[in-house]
Amino acid sequence: MRILMIHGRSQGGKIANELKATWTKTLQEGFSACNATWPQTVQVDFPYYADLLDDFAARAGLPSTGDVAAKGPGQNVKYEQFMQSALDELQANAEISDAEVQAQVPDGVPQQKGPQNWWWVQAIARAIDNRLEGVTSVTIETFLKDVFVYVSAPAVAKAVNAIVEKEITTEPTIVIGHSLGSVVAYNVLVKHAPNMALKKFITVGSPLGLRVISSKLGLLSNPAGAGGWYNAYDDRDVVALNPLDDEYFPTTPGIENSRHVRNSTSNRHGIIGYLNDAAVAKQVADALC
Repeated sequence: MRILMIHGRSQGGKIANELKATWTKTLQEGFSACNATWPQTVQVDFPYYADLLDDFAARAGLPSTGDVAAKGPGQNVKYEQFMQSALDELQANAEISDAEVQAQVPDGVPQQKGPQNWWWVQAIARAIDNRLEGVTSVTIETFLKDVFVYVSAPAVAKAVNAIVEKEITTEPTIVIGHSLGSVVAYNVLVKHAPNMALKKFITVGSPLGLRVISSKLGLLSNPAGAGGWYNAYDDRDVVALNPLDDEYFPTTPGIENSRHVRNSTSNRHGIIGYLNDAAVAKQVADALC
């Protein structure tokens, strides 16, 4: 039996084995929390694609919301449309009021609400960042840039997926995907799950419930088969506010969703605050048995 762990964005420049050790140690803490015994024979694999994704994102040269506000739209129309839609959706899902957004609009610039006013679009991003409790290493804009590069550029998705696909075997496997890694995992499993012994698909902190992302994935499906797909999230995690249900990610069979997680990391999105959760760990432990 093996566990295939698929990381999200913002991991560039790190050491893969150290990240793998952190994920494994944290999951073992989750096992302790649910009174499960960690099997000494389980194999853990951790395909690392972060540096490659960072390189693609840097070469894409996507404008910031501030650039578009100052210079005008049309610098990258597809990306600008993606950003407008994503931020509008996130504002609604996070129940961020127009007053909160208005407070982020600089003086002396157009104040009207709407996606055509890029000062307003930028203000939504700033208002969402305020929900991240002062975390400066991650912003919703950088997150969305990386997601856009992956879901909108077939060459990027192919290259990233190939790194994960190298770890696909016929051995019984539990797949855990976090954040953007859940999108990568989904794409890989749609293609390869029929030829795998997939025991469970587990996603945490997943943005797949954002329509601006799921709309780029083609006909939605549940690749997990009999093992099932379990999706856990913290409803304070602005990246993963929506369940993967009939409204936001309709599939047959349906996906089991749990919003119980109280992620202890400062932005409510970190992997440590998901894998040490007893209920999440129990899903892994039960699948291993």
